[in-house]
Amino acid sequence: MASKKRDSIVTIDPQIMEYLIEGYSFAGKEIVQKEKNLKYLLEVKKVNEANEVRLSESLTEMQAEQAKLMQERDEAVKQQAQLKSELEISEAALNREIVTLTQMATSKDIQIQDLEFEREGFLNQLEFERDGFLNQLDQKENNTKYLLELTREKDKELVSIYSSRSWKLITKVEKYRGWVKKGIANPKWAIKKLTNWNQLLPAPIPVNNYVEQEVGDIPRISVVIPVYDRTDVLRQSIDSILNQTYQNFELIIVCDGSPDETLKIVDEYKDHEKVRIFKYYNNSGNAVRGRNKAIREARGEFLAFQDSDDIAEPNRLEISLNYINEFKADVVYGGWRALVDGSRMINIKNGQEVLSPDCGYDELLKMCVPCQSTVMLRLDAVRAVGGLKTNMRYREDHELWLRMAYKGYKFKSIPLMLTNLRLHGNNLELSFKDDDNHWFDLMLEEHKNIVEMKPKIAYLIPGCGISGGIAVVCQHANRLLNRGYDVLLITEDIHREINWFPNQKVEIIGIDEAPTNLDILVATGWSTAYTITDIPAKRKVYFVQSDESRFYPVGSFESQKAWDSYKFDYEYMTEAKWIQKWLKEKFGHDATYVPNGLDENIIFQTDPITKKGDKVRVLLEGPIDIPFKGMEDAFNAINDLDCEVWCVSSAGKPKKEWKCDVFFEKVPMGQMNQIYSSCDILVKLSRVEGFFGPPLEMMACGGTCVVADVTGYDEYIVDNYNALVVKIGDVEGAKQAVKKLIEDTELRQRLTANGRKTAEEWRWEPSIDTLEEMYYKNHSIGKVEV
Repeated sequence: MASKKRDSIVTIDPQIMEYLIEGYSFAGKEIVQKEKNLKYLLEVKKVNEANEVRLSESLTEMQAEQAKLMQERDEAVKQQAQLKSELEISEAALNREIVTLTQMATSKDIQIQDLEFEREGFLNQLEFERDGFLNQLDQKENNTKYLLELTREKDKELVSIYSSRSWKLITKVEKYRGWVKKGIANPKWAIKKLTNWNQLLPAPIPVNNYVEQEVGDIPRISVVIPVYDRTDVLRQSIDSILNQTYQNFELIIVCDGSPDETLKIVDEYKDHEKVRIFKYYNNSGNAVRGRNKAIREARGEFLAFQDSDDIAEPNRLEISLNYINEFKADVVYGGWRALVDGSRMINIKNGQEVLSPDCGYDELLKMCVPCQSTVMLRLDAVRAVGGLKTNMRYREDHELWLRMAYKGYKFKSIPLMLTNLRLHGNNLELSFKDDDNHWFDLMLEEHKNIVEMKPKIAYLIPGCGISGGIAVVCQHANRLLNRGYDVLLITEDIHREINWFPNQKVEIIGIDEAPTNLDILVATGWSTAYTITDIPAKRKVYFVQSDESRFYPVGSFESQKAWDSYKFDYEYMTEAKWIQKWLKEKFGHDATYVPNGLDENIIFQTDPITKKGDKVRVLLEGPIDIPFKGMEDAFNAINDLDCEVWCVSSAGKPKKEWKCDVFFEKVPMGQMNQIYSSCDILVKLSRVEGFFGPPLEMMACGGTCVVADVTGYDEYIVDNYNALVVKIGDVEGAKQAVKKLIEDTELRQRLTANGRKTAEEWRWEPSIDTLEEMYYKNHSIGKVEV
């Protein structure tokens, strides 16, 4: 067995064994190397996979960046195309403008050449005509000398007539006849007259001064006819002035709220070269405003008065001018002939002639001597004493004469007929006769108070659209007009009416029509503060109603311009205390505080438009299209509440998704009280305000308010006393406040009652007193001892 076992052992050749060992060793090493290589490849694969992930992420980011760049490229291409299009349009327009200007220049060159030829021909013709004119001038000089001789002869004849016994006898008889009648009616007057027997009317004094008939751009005499409701007799009155023998005058017609039939007659003369027409929309009750308007607007050296139903003698102006120059008088007046139609009980016959004596201060203290329709005076004199006083509803002319005499101005009577005076049942003086003692006493009190003319005031407004700020300006203008000021509105837009404001009475004109004789010009918005720099006025005032730079995006052109407008060196006034403080702190301006008021004739509680139901009715008021008015906040605040929603907007309509049961657009101010009175709660969440007027109006109409604590709210609003106040932009707080008022009837009633008390404290007249004090500074010159 052992031998067999040994026989089975295979003997391997050592050399082969060595080869085998080397082969196995090499194979082992190769296997190890391959294992190492495999591990390396696995690690490389992991790195590659990680790189692939990173590459994929980078590729995604690059693709997103590429898409963004492509989008920006497309936008840039579009902008480039748009700019190219605009550039092409501008270039085309510029080319057209260049062509037009070139054509105009060529045309102008041709015109200049033509004018040069015409000039040479004109100079030749002028030289020829000059020689002829000199010959005519010599002839006219000879004619003038002849006319002067005739005038002297006429004056001599007049002197002879006036000096004759017959004339003196006739004059005395007529005078004594009138005195007898008056003495019978008034014995005290007769006794006094007898004690002053030496004060008889003088005979007419002839005037040898020749009145030259220069007619130029500036008239020598201005004549005023104030008009209310005359018709046919008005034509006669106007024509009697236009047909005067002396023609260097202007006729000023002032319509005082005249009806259409009167305005039609006045408009017949609107193109007459001598006629200037001014119109007021409302009637003031007498002729004071019309005459004061003429005193302000007149361009002549002298001013003559005439009533709209009187008829001037053809030579009235010529005679008056002669006398005022010859006697160096300040006021002249003369005789009048009565035109009696039987409609008035009066002790004067039709055609009776009445002469007025010379007078001075002592005589005028007792009676009104000059007849107004015969008066002509020096314009600078009547301006110096302040014109007619608006508080004198009667005896206004007598008070003016007395005031002028008190200050030392000279009066002179003309013993000739100057006008024909209509005496009829519609004479305005009859309305005041029963209270004559009152007006006489007031005249004695007033005449020593010498005043300046009330200033002519213009407010410059950005436009005529519905606006709380424009409504405030209308209040200023109308109330100043009612106090006798000459007021107008100048607008920057193309419109000439503010028909949404009730009884707007002040004339509205464009910037190109602005007068050059303004005393005060008031800017009312940031754009107008720049415009008034180009309009002449003695004083310029900036009425600041808010910080208008907040109306625009921060940093915008409009915002900066608005801010810079507050740097102008004007007088300043404002409607709110916060604005007054802000103007002082930011710009160093001392602003007069003229708070807004409540017009009880426009804003008052009335019957609801529709009967209120079970739900509380909430009103949202403000222009929807103006974001800072907070209308979207207001709609969001009431969106989920159980209430009926009304909305009023002057610009824009509610969105479809907003809760709104009734919508009103561009409501005239005269109808707003009906809407206020129809609602229970006003929600006003403005982000920018000046004075904040609608909540006060709501209080006056029996409602209460939820408001944001916007600038100006604290002028009159007290939280939990007359309204509920929330933070600006706090929609949720506003919602809870409205909900509280809906659910708590007792609270709503308490706030409403207190709101009504608040509204009663805010009236316009005290504010206009302040405004008048600002505009009419040093209006009282004081008493003048004579």
